Amino acid sequence: MPSSPDSPLIDVLSTESFAAEHVPGAINICAYETAFADKVKEAFPDPAVELTVCGYCDDTREAEVAVEKLHAAGYRNVKVMSGGLEGWKSKGGVPEGEGLHGTQASGRFAVDASESFIHWTGRNLFNFHTGSLKLGDGFVALEDGKLKAAEITIDMNSLGCTDLTDDAMNRMLIAHLRSDDFFKVDDYPVATFVLSSASVIDGVTDGLPNHHISGDLTVRGITRRIGFDALVAEKGQGIFVAQAVFEIDRTEWGSVYGSGKFFARLGQHVVNDKVHLHLKIVTRPQ
Repeated sequence: MPSSPDSPLIDVLSTESFAAEHVPGAINICAYETAFADKVKEAFPDPAVELTVCGYCDDTREAEVAVEKLHAAGYRNVKVMSGGLEGWKSKGGVPEGEGLHGTQASGRFAVDASESFIHWTGRNLFNFHTGSLKLGDGFVALEDGKLKAAEITIDMNSLGCTDLTDDAMNRMLIAHLRSDDFFKVDDYPVATFVLSSASVIDGVTDGLPNHHISGDLTVRGITRRIGFDALVAEKGQGIFVAQAVFEIDRTEWGSVYGSGKFFARLGQHVVNDKVHLHLKIVTRPQ
């Protein structure tokens, strides 16, 4: 079994990583935190102390960044544990910790409407407006950690504009968006999305979309199939969060006001067909 360094060993990975596995005897001070150097100073006040930092492996940069930050803070006797945690394990090292646990959750999870939202951006030739929509009731079903079913409702009566500070202009825009020209909210107060399929995107790094989602979006009583990529993550305690950024063509749901596909010589009344959406869904166990 490989030996640990004689000098104090700092695991610079996240607290979640440290809880899952770490070199015995290491302490955890996360290099990703802005207070990293301050926490090292608190633990090791003497800048002449010899320290060893441990990252994940030689191909990732956290140990290198930790050394740079410590040098800037006055620590000169800082070494990097060659190979990091993975290199140490490959030589027979047995880590301490709770172990790595993949998401294997099964069951039905309710949409938390208070934490979920849609932010939208609509554009014309010379300007754009931003706004929000609230989600209503909905559920997500998992089987062994895989997304199997979902149905999300969107409260169209919650349609709001966030960029116009003039109350009269704000009300005028929302009234127009609620009208037959756009989303016919009085006739269709609820939009829905029903999942048809979800597949994992292999090989992506953290922070990039890891699922491809496909399903039926119903707006104004019209149903169209859409697809988009989403980043899905487990927050803990049965809470899952999904975020996606994508565009839809509003004209496919009968919202044709100002569209150059349907009207000629619109001049300043052109409205872009594509609507930009930022979707965040938070679910909790039912």
